[in-house]
Amino acid sequence: MEKYKRLYVWMIGLFAIVQISIFYYYWPRFTEQTWEIHFHYWLVTAWYLMLIAQPYLISVNNIARHRTLGIIGFVLAGGVIFTGLSLLDVPLKLAEAYDPSRPGPPISFYYGTLIIEGISMIAFGYAIVKSILHRKEIHEHSWWLIAGAFYMMPPALGRGMIIFWRRILSPENFKPVIVLASTEVIYLGLFLWFTARFGKFRHAATAIGLLLIVFRMLRFPMGASEAIQEFLHGWIKWR
Repeated sequence: MEKYKRLYVWMIGLFAIVQISIFYYYWPRFTEQTWEIHFHYWLVTAWYLMLIAQPYLISVNNIARHRTLGIIGFVLAGGVIFTGLSLLDVPLKLAEAYDPSRPGPPISFYYGTLIIEGISMIAFGYAIVKSILHRKEIHEHSWWLIAGAFYMMPPALGRGMIIFWRRILSPENFKPVIVLASTEVIYLGLFLWFTARFGKFRHAATAIGLLLIVFRMLRFPMGASEAIQEFLHGWIKWR
């Protein structure tokens, strides 16, 4: 219990990293964003703020308010999943508009991104369900929620890395693999730091968090499969 008393401080740090990463992607083009992006951004933001408030309420022994906010938090998580799924057709549209004569990532990147973000939504949803099932066991409940926050982190972190490397590198030296590798290094470092701090190396939520790295590293091979591309076209249009 003692190790969770200042959890809210570490969640503030995680929240700050996500917000800084997504800032230049979202705010300079605020009026151009679609309603799906606006809803998703603010729901994710509210959910991360809930992850700060909840351990703080526990640290000051305000259990009643913690439980009330927890109900709201689970509703927010549902909204995050719904809006996240509604955005899955964005990579598909980018793939359909792909022009090999223009600079940018290969078409497999967009199909691979669609797969990765879909898998991440499933992992996040599973973490939320597990946190509900273990709501009376603080160690289990907390770690599933913390892990869920990490599952949602890479898209924002990756966009931040795009902005960072485009400012550092010349256009001819800018490669998507640099963005992907740096994103995973930061994610892995933070995830392992939290895992060590809370002693959760042998935990299903930790295994999922690490397995997601493997899936993200396979982004290009998965996205290059014609069979997967046809399936994704059919699934997104049916949805």
